[in-house]
Amino acid sequence: MKVAILSGKGGTGKSSFTSSLALGMPKKKLVLVDTDVDCPNQHILFPGKTLREEPLYVSKTAVFDEGKRITSPRCAEVCRFGALKIIDGKAVIDKMKCEGCGACVLVCPDALKLVPKLGGKLIVKETRHFPLVYGKLEPGESGSGRVVFEVKKAADEIAKETGALLTLVDAPAGIGCPVIAAVTGCDYAIGVVEPTMTSMVNMERALEVVRHFNIPFSVVLNKAGISEKYERKIEGMFGKRLIARIPYDEEVPRLLARAIPPIHGKGKGAEGFRKASQAVEKMLGTLK
Repeated sequence: MKVAILSGKGGTGKSSFTSSLALGMPKKKLVLVDTDVDCPNQHILFPGKTLREEPLYVSKTAVFDEGKRITSPRCAEVCRFGALKIIDGKAVIDKMKCEGCGACVLVCPDALKLVPKLGGKLIVKETRHFPLVYGKLEPGESGSGRVVFEVKKAADEIAKETGALLTLVDAPAGIGCPVIAAVTGCDYAIGVVEPTMTSMVNMERALEVVRHFNIPFSVVLNKAGISEKYERKIEGMFGKRLIARIPYDEEVPRLLARAIPPIHGKGKGAEGFRKASQAVEKMLGTLK
């Protein structure tokens, strides 16, 4: 089974919950996947031996043949991104602006061509508890959805090799391409929401993506206690889909600052993460 954990808004505690959920099901053989390739963080909580690290070429960029000369300005004029300039018959390409669309190559095929461009890295670690798979997007690069696809593909292979019956996918914040890539192919989704207007609205938007793929879902409320008003609204919005509440506890960020998953702490917050993990495990058990 493949379960995605998403939030819509950043900072709701999605990754904290995912790490605690992974540790809260010790009897299940699982693979943890961090698909927030712009800013992965599960490897901070779960350090380990790097088993595999490989470059991902998920896009292309234009390059100029230095042995050629360009006489027409048309090559630069067709570039909608302003990435190409013609200076003394030579093409000067700004790699940060080039989107690899290939328009310039169509106009000047003799002098320009598209080549694969490094977009990110795929990393597999063996932690004390389970395999961890994540990706890192190169600074300034696009193609995060493709990187997520490759990360999930590698995780599927590892799950098959190790016999893991559960894959937990820590999805990025937002509702963009990497989120769509993260939830695609998942069997279930868990939304993590906090009692604020921004989180509530963005959670609903994220769940629209989940509904689009006909993925069943539940919701966990984190930081319960900071707003009774929005807690009531969240309860009314999600009803029985709201399966757990984790109380607000200032000890949780202190634990995270020491790279300790909240479930391994003490206090009401840690207990809330434990109970939430148990609720999810029980709920997943009914889906078999």
